[in-house]
Amino acid sequence: MKILLLSFLGASLGSFLGLVIDRFPEQSILFPASHCNQCKKQLKAWDLIPILSQLMNRSKCRYCKAKIPYWYGGLEFLSALLVILLEWQLISFLEFVLLICGLVLTIYDIKHQEYPLMVWLVLTTIALILSQLNWLFCGLLLLAYLTEKFQLKIGSGDFLYLASLALFFDFNQLLWIVQISSLLGLVVFFVFKTKSLPYVPFLFLASLMVYLIPT
Repeated sequence: MKILLLSFLGASLGSFLGLVIDRFPEQSILFPASHCNQCKKQLKAWDLIPILSQLMNRSKCRYCKAKIPYWYGGLEFLSALLVILLEWQLISFLEFVLLICGLVLTIYDIKHQEYPLMVWLVLTTIALILSQLNWLFCGLLLLAYLTEKFQLKIGSGDFLYLASLALFFDFNQLLWIVQISSLLGLVVFFVFKTKSLPYVPFLFLASLMVYLIPT
């Protein structure tokens, strides 16, 4: 029973984060009430059950049958999984926050091709409270500032996310993350011939690889 409750709590967290990704910063997170983005119909309580509602409605709006992106359910499922891993003490609370941060920033970057500074700030502040300030974190913040100030081609958001990762990974591990993410980005670029690539998703995937496979 406890695992079911924690799963629901985690999935609900994922549902809220999905709302943040969908609305921030153009709309209020609180108003209006949850609704279909296509037909604007306000959703009922049974349309808002994390994971289950999307499965029962086959990833479609119950009213207009517009397709609901799969990432909503995926984020809810992964958030529930992370809460369970936290309960089982397989990950620390710092790791939990950084993983949630990576998921949110990855989906946001893919969906909007932008970097949500306030979302990053909130999650990274929590991670900073759980860890400690270090020179690597400060150095990457400085690089993010210089990138923004002098309008360099590399995104300042990439340095900001690396700064978040610096609260857990050491310098050598961050070098691996940068190298692996660059390689992944090049592969995707040459395979799909895309004009622009969101880089945060590759940093997130690379950080998972470095985390799971000791370097």
